[in-house]
Amino acid sequence: MSEEQKDDKEKIEYVSEEDLDGAEKKVKKIKEKLKLCEKERAEYLAGWQRAKADYLNLQREYEKKIADCFKFANHQLILELLPFLDSFEAAVKNGKDEGIKHLYNQLLSVLKSNGLEEINTVGEKFNPEIHEAVEIVKAEKEEGTIIEEIQRGYKFHGKLIRASKVKVAGK
Repeated sequence: MSEEQKDDKEKIEYVSEEDLDGAEKKVKKIKEKLKLCEKERAEYLAGWQRAKADYLNLQREYEKKIADCFKFANHQLILELLPFLDSFEAAVKNGKDEGIKHLYNQLLSVLKSNGLEEINTVGEKFNPEIHEAVEIVKAEKEEGTIIEEIQRGYKFHGKLIRASKVKVAGK
């Protein structure tokens, strides 16, 4: 063996206690730093996943609002047409003109095809969410039953736009 090889062998074989303790401390520090980095990575990943879920929820909510805007775009027009519908209905009840009945039915048909729904009243149980009691009348019917409709109520795509004005059986 040459002199250089002997020196290398001695260097490899001999490691002092101090060097060993220092290396173990370095390995321990590196492992601690690795654990800290893994923890941060997990936190960042979780945060990113939450942000992505929030974005998707926001996107769905936005799309729903746009759909509702299109769905209820005619809301104001329908509200403005209700007095005409009431007038036609009164004319049909009081008159015998078939032309008026035909116009009333046409208008009602168009409004229904665009989302208008009539609220049932006479014979139904009074519901304060969709009915407005204008008078309580003594009657032979069960208490709380609607006995007469004063003004028809309507819903537009399932949402109340005008409550029915009714007379209700009471004591």
